[in-house]
Amino acid sequence: MSIVRSIIAAGWMGLALLPGAAGAAGLEKPKISIAVGGSISQMNKIAYFIALNKKYFEDEGLTVDSTAFSSGTAALQAVVAGGADIGEGAYEHMLRLQSKGQDLTCITVFGRYPGNVLAVRAAKADSIKGVKDLKGKKIGISAPGASTQNFVAQLLERAGVNWKDASFISIGTGPSAVAAIRTGTELDAIVNLDPAITSLTDAKEVVVLVDSRNAEGSQIAFGGPYLADCLYARTDFIKANPNTSQAVSNALVRAMQWLKTASIDDIIASVPAEYYKADEALYRKSLQQNLSAFQWDGIVTPEAAKNVLATISVMEPALKSASLDIPRTYDNSLVERALKKYGPAAKH
Repeated sequence: MSIVRSIIAAGWMGLALLPGAAGAAGLEKPKISIAVGGSISQMNKIAYFIALNKKYFEDEGLTVDSTAFSSGTAALQAVVAGGADIGEGAYEHMLRLQSKGQDLTCITVFGRYPGNVLAVRAAKADSIKGVKDLKGKKIGISAPGASTQNFVAQLLERAGVNWKDASFISIGTGPSAVAAIRTGTELDAIVNLDPAITSLTDAKEVVVLVDSRNAEGSQIAFGGPYLADCLYARTDFIKANPNTSQAVSNALVRAMQWLKTASIDDIIASVPAEYYKADEALYRKSLQQNLSAFQWDGIVTPEAAKNVLATISVMEPALKSASLDIPRTYDNSLVERALKKYGPAAKH
């Protein structure tokens, strides 16, 4: 009988050592739904799609239903309405929603550079040499009120130009943004992300003015550190599901730690072929241009959060006078615990 008990005990010990087994037992909600703001294959979601495709969520004991929405706003609405547990999107949503009485918190910020690029049509480069020259010009943006418009609006204001003195035209992202430059002549400039920007610059159809895909460009664009994409949830969800929230953070932090040493070949081998099969060379180059945004520890600084607020306040001046509790929009303690599990925090 003692032998049987020993075998059973050994079996349970073996189960406990399986990835995610110990964590799953303490999860308040092991099955979660994540609303993604746009296609998961977009460059600004590298850390998220690595965590998902390498099954890091599963290793934490989570079963994830990941659904792509048409935009960050649509995903946000799903979270606020209770249709999804977690949202994937821009950190700026936390500030906006708090000013409207909706309490959301970033579980993990995984993107530190927004990846927006302001570029001028090549044929206009001689007359538009700087941001101030965009006064009265037509600028292609992904959508009204999107991060692309916020990005160029604050650039205009910092250059001494009222952002309303430019015209903004919605052109979407990806192929539609490329087509807007190639098939029409009304646009003077464009603000977009990769792979659209890399496609246009490689073809010498646009000239880059401001590039926020890296540290140097973000410093120029925002005057300091910034925060881009994150996984977030209603604050009451995080309070009610602390272990589940920690598991989500663990998966993202693990992905960022992996990305610190991963090669482009490693990344491509870790994502579905449909992400890059249309043009692998373009995909590779776009990855290279954007990868540094995700090679960090995910620790939010007050300065970075304030720079985001300053940026979105240009188009939403009411935010300047709003009484915001900015530290409540993120939770570094989740990331700090995840770093203890998956690697030391990088310098920041």
